[in-house]
Amino acid sequence: MIRLPRVSKPVRVLLRKELRQFLRSRNALLTGLLLPALIMVVAPVVQLLAAAGGSAMRGQATLPAGVPGMAGLTRLDELFLYVTFPLFFVLGGLMTPSLAATHTVISERERRSIELLVALPVSVKDILTAKTAANLLVAAATLLPLFVIDAAVVLLLTHAGILYVLAALVLVLCALTASIGISLLLALVARDFRTANNLNGFFVVPTMIMTGLCVTLVPGLWRFPVLSVLMLALGGLAYLIAVRWLTFERYLT
Repeated sequence: MIRLPRVSKPVRVLLRKELRQFLRSRNALLTGLLLPALIMVVAPVVQLLAAAGGSAMRGQATLPAGVPGMAGLTRLDELFLYVTFPLFFVLGGLMTPSLAATHTVISERERRSIELLVALPVSVKDILTAKTAANLLVAAATLLPLFVIDAAVVLLLTHAGILYVLAALVLVLCALTASIGISLLLALVARDFRTANNLNGFFVVPTMIMTGLCVTLVPGLWRFPVLSVLMLALGGLAYLIAVRWLTFERYLT
């Protein structure tokens, strides 16, 4: 029988505190809900509805020849499914936890409540574990219902099957996993919202370029597992950097 790792009592208490703090913050709620909804639902669904409506949009899509990732894509809805949708899934999976981390960590630094927090009989590891877990729970509670909407629209309006939906779900989960390292770096490095936004851009922009290259060069459904592996590698790298920097002094200053 496999035993799940037990969560210590300090982490559970801090986790409840982080969730309550997030739910009480209007700015955190608006940012954590509106932007993911735009990325994960509004933009993809509008594209599919546009591709499904009107005879002009149902014709053959003009795609560049000789590009491996475009091979076999002859319809406009297929172009959206295999080229733009992976970009939305990666962006949503990476940005949503980072947005939550930005508001929770920076707000504590501005209110100078971190000193009070670390004065409690808990370690910095417990504090960051609770913050990361809270960010992931909020992100999962936000993204998974949005993904269900995407999946329903994809199955209703396109010829993509359940295998596409499962591959896309794995990609979203891997992007969420990768966000653990980014959230830790935000907690350690960011001192204000400007620094946090710059750090987000430092990770997101190269990641989107890498995602664009992947969907251009990798054909068919294979782009989803390849992107998933890349997300895990990116998250692992960010996590290793964060762990090497994880000290009591860096968290306070």
